[in-house]
Amino acid sequence: MPQTAVHSPARAEWFAARALLAMRRLRPLAPLGVAAVVLAFAAVMAWRGAFFGRGAAMPALASSSGVSPPDTAALARAVGAARAELSIGDSVMQALAVRAELLEAPAMLSTESQRTRDSLRTVVSVLDDVLDRASKAPLSASYRALAATRALRPVASVPGLVDSLDALDRMRLTLDPVETPQSVFAQLTQRTNGVGESLQALSRARRATLAREIAGIEARVATSARADSLIAATITARAAVDSARATLARAEGSLREATDSLATAEQRTDSTARADAARALGAPPEAFAAAALVLTAVLVFSLAVGAELRRPTIAHAREAERLTGVPVHRVAASRQRVRRRPARGSSGEPVDSFRLAYLTLTASGDRASGVRERPVCVTGDDAGTVAMVVGRLAMSSATDDRATLVVDLAPGVPGASRYFAERQEPGFTEAIAGIRLWREVARPVGANEGLAVDVVPAGARRADTQAAVESATNRSEFHLFASEYDLTLLAAPTPEAVACAAELCQHPVTVHVARVAKTTLASLVVDVRSLRALNVELYGILLVDS
Repeated sequence: MPQTAVHSPARAEWFAARALLAMRRLRPLAPLGVAAVVLAFAAVMAWRGAFFGRGAAMPALASSSGVSPPDTAALARAVGAARAELSIGDSVMQALAVRAELLEAPAMLSTESQRTRDSLRTVVSVLDDVLDRASKAPLSASYRALAATRALRPVASVPGLVDSLDALDRMRLTLDPVETPQSVFAQLTQRTNGVGESLQALSRARRATLAREIAGIEARVATSARADSLIAATITARAAVDSARATLARAEGSLREATDSLATAEQRTDSTARADAARALGAPPEAFAAAALVLTAVLVFSLAVGAELRRPTIAHAREAERLTGVPVHRVAASRQRVRRRPARGSSGEPVDSFRLAYLTLTASGDRASGVRERPVCVTGDDAGTVAMVVGRLAMSSATDDRATLVVDLAPGVPGASRYFAERQEPGFTEAIAGIRLWREVARPVGANEGLAVDVVPAGARRADTQAAVESATNRSEFHLFASEYDLTLLAAPTPEAVACAAELCQHPVTVHVARVAKTTLASLVVDVRSLRALNVELYGILLVDS
């Protein structure tokens, strides 16, 4: 925990600051707290009315009418049973849907497909008979009968084989059975058998093809049968689901009627029973509302104070000055960009706190005598806030007709160039390394409003930036370029950027930006010690209160 004073007034002030910050944390949550109180009060009133009103009404109803109230418990059990039955039916429907997805293309077998199957079976049967005849009687007549079957008609090589058989038969007829040697007849018979074997081989291959076609058709028949079974099961399950829904609707209607009758009967009971039950409670509704409000406020405030005590942040300027020993200037922050020249001479306008900070920083310079202000280095724990402060100081300087230069020193970190909606590259790292001229990377941002403000972005990350800053030649070129301006503002949101500013400019005026209710006391002390260890002049702390 940050340091606290020993004497009681300082300790009391420290705790008061924590409480103040806790209130600031809770301010955005105030609508939610009010809503929570309203909901709590409504819940208490609903419980009160349900418990006491209903408890008093039921005995009155039973005693006045003499008729027992409807049994809503039995009706509720019937509704539960109907819902369970409907859930089972839905589960069955889901299972059938999964089976339908797993079943591939359950197409029904058409009449034409049935005729095709029967025709193929007939063709195969005839082919089997002719094949059997050819195997038992290997003659030209058997082979011609085989070639004439319907199964071999689509085969392109069959007519050629039949022509070969005809040629062999004609050759046989031209021979004299007596004078021709038997070896010639044997050769003709062997060639005829060879043609017959070719026809038999084609027949067997064709038969295998036809068998596969028949098997495919029969597979579709089996698939269609499974599809028919699935459709029948789906119809049955759909009927069961519809019946369960009808039963559930009837049960819910009966329960709704019974509940409405009970509610109507309760509303007709004597109001004195409710009043007696309310008096038995011992407290009016306003007391419940007040108690809920107080308990909620105490609980939420305790949680906020506990969070602030675990991680204390800056509450006001006196606290920061007491911890660091550095003067603190307070400004009212606004991230809205100020791009217009403010009207002059109007006495009714409020004083801009950033302009006061600018006047305090530049009080030592005198343009008439030629004395320029020293460079101002702005650092802090939040890059966006540092960029905003640099931008507002630059606009205050420009509205005072001063040529102002803004330099970003932290590549890759949101800086003043982003505040002025300028691109990040090229910038400082390229100019200090000698890759670009300073005038090339400087971009005017206030020309449209008649303000002389130039911004040098941070540029890309380079490994030779530190060596380039340490070079006396590069620093002299920067000083020569910066001498053209009345004021130079250095945006250094990181410790490395502050060290670069200290090396680039001898003893720059350094301002540390802290944020009320966001910057912790411990981090502020560490940052101030780090700045004092560098070769910079810590002018003070700029406390930004948003």
